[in-house]
Amino acid sequence: MPQFAATIKHLGEGVKGFTISAAVKNIEGWEETLGKLEVTGTKTIIHDLDRLKKLIQAEDIDGDAVKTLMAKLGKETVTLASKADTKNAEKVKELGEALSTAE
Repeated sequence: MPQFAATIKHLGEGVKGFTISAAVKNIEGWEETLGKLEVTGTKTIIHDLDRLKKLIQAEDIDGDAVKTLMAKLGKETVTLASKADTKNAEKVKELGEALSTAE
């Protein structure tokens, strides 16, 4: 999962640093990666990522809805990390924490 570092870096810099096309590409990468996992909770995260894509591509972006959904994704991702038995579990947790605090 090579996108950990890039995603966490961008979230740390503030989501406004992402262009819409870069954010969509990143989200699609995560959807593809998560789609390969067989861990409870991944389908919910994929669904919420799809919702996030739609929100950020809207003509009039609802910043509050985006922030609320990102916080939800953060919690879901931290929960997923606690279920994962992989070498990436700590990175998944860091990603979830970054999503939860993204501005």
